[in-house]
Amino acid sequence: MKKTITFLSLAFSILGTKAQTIADFETFTLSANSAYSPTTSTPFQTSNATFEYRYDNSFNYWSGGFAYTNKNDSVTGSYSNLYGVRAGKGYTNSAIYVVGQDMGVITMNAPYNTVNGFYITNTTYAYKTMAKGDMFARKFGDTTGTGSGTTIAQGSYPDFFKVIVRGYKNGSLKSDSVTVMLADYTFTNNAQDFILSTWQYVNASVLGAVDSIQFLMRSSDVGQFGINTPLFFAIDNFETSAPNLVGVAGNEQDPILNAYPNPFNTAITLSSLIPGGTVKIHDISGKIIYTEVAVNETSVLDLSAVQPGVYFLEFMAGEQKTIKKIIKY
Repeated sequence: MKKTITFLSLAFSILGTKAQTIADFETFTLSANSAYSPTTSTPFQTSNATFEYRYDNSFNYWSGGFAYTNKNDSVTGSYSNLYGVRAGKGYTNSAIYVVGQDMGVITMNAPYNTVNGFYITNTTYAYKTMAKGDMFARKFGDTTGTGSGTTIAQGSYPDFFKVIVRGYKNGSLKSDSVTVMLADYTFTNNAQDFILSTWQYVNASVLGAVDSIQFLMRSSDVGQFGINTPLFFAIDNFETSAPNLVGVAGNEQDPILNAYPNPFNTAITLSSLIPGGTVKIHDISGKIIYTEVAVNETSVLDLSAVQPGVYFLEFMAGEQKTIKKIIKY
């Protein structure tokens, strides 16, 4: 137990200091009133994340993921306006923001980053559809078409439109999620019903360290062919934080053992002044995930089966002991 606590303390000293990055998308270059719209499924990157973009070549349309835009149409509520937002412009009236679709994925550029949060709002298309209805979708709150004949009073149907943000780490879905209500007509008091028309901050830090996040959209207006509400939303100022890995493991220059390359991909080479030592590699919880006995003056450790992340290499030779932080990418 004492060893585990020692390693946990070292891990927390590394992970406790965060380096924050905010992508506000203003560095992207666009002609006036346009959007990112390649005719191939080509993602775009910011300094902290990669945004999925899908294009359907069979029917020639943007089929999923995200696109950055400077289109500021807050009026047109039809399929001809996929990029405008009801708020008019980006957060704090910025020129460029990002529009996303259901199932869109954002991948962190470095593993185990935390998504601190972002701003979100409704697109004009989705907002107008919920506020007024159209040939496919019901006006939110109305019982006409789906609730008629029930005991629900006209204008009181408990509609909702929401985004669920889920995190993935090492390919596995994490248990926590974040739900954002883009429209909510489920209140007992109808005066509290709303359709979001301004930028709202979303705290996503509960997801913890992630490799990627996915946005899932849900609506109460569901028809024969699925959700009737246009499955679009907009985000801005996407903020992440990463562990500060600089100058933390205080024995990086320890002459007893040299470990390289670091960061590494599949294997790491150890060079020791004291041959015959024992190497143990711990994850950040203190669990031993690898052991090598009788290390030569130069040894190569095959760590291809180890997941990417931060680990601690413990080298013991007689009375000598050293610990090094190593990173697999």
